[in-house]
Amino acid sequence: MGTTATTSAVLARRRSYHVGNVRSQLSSAASALLESEGASALSLRAIARRTGVALGTVYYHYADKHALLAGLAAEGFRDLEQALRAATDARSGRSGIRVAGMAYLSFVNARPALYGLMYEMRDVGRREEVEEAENAAFSELVRAVSQDFDSAADPEVIRQVAQAIWACARGIAALALARGGPGRLDAETVRDAVSGLETLVARP
Repeated sequence: MGTTATTSAVLARRRSYHVGNVRSQLSSAASALLESEGASALSLRAIARRTGVALGTVYYHYADKHALLAGLAAEGFRDLEQALRAATDARSGRSGIRVAGMAYLSFVNARPALYGLMYEMRDVGRREEVEEAENAAFSELVRAVSQDFDSAADPEVIRQVAQAIWACARGIAALALARGGPGRLDAETVRDAVSGLETLVARP
């Protein structure tokens, strides 16, 4: 491809990115790069090259790489929140714990690099936007867990059960990823852990 054609392609991409929500499209490009090449490949300059957006525009939306990573982590938690909400709404009488737990693990299986970044930024980055997004996702798990209790149940007990499930889900995800190989959950680990968790919760 000649220089003129290359320049035209970049300009075309740049125009398309300025038509819609630029930050959202930058985030989508960053997320794709994260999953395909890992966090080490992420930089504001790399996102600018991938999208054809001017580097100055990228800096307008993300002050530095840390801000980019935090933004991706927060959006990851928001996507997890939506996945938990959809699973709970569609549970059709099934256990709220099971459908939410499987939705959580399906999210990890589909986006393992993003999931790792989410908790790296949550545990190490300590960004307020990331913590708020995680809290919102956790609230959806609380709602899912509440479906397995009667209406007279103590809300604090439900929250504590949800907190235990949340912690267990992180552990299951870590173990299943370790056993399943790069970017893949081990299905047998997931199945056994979820069934065992349900049994424990159901015990008097």
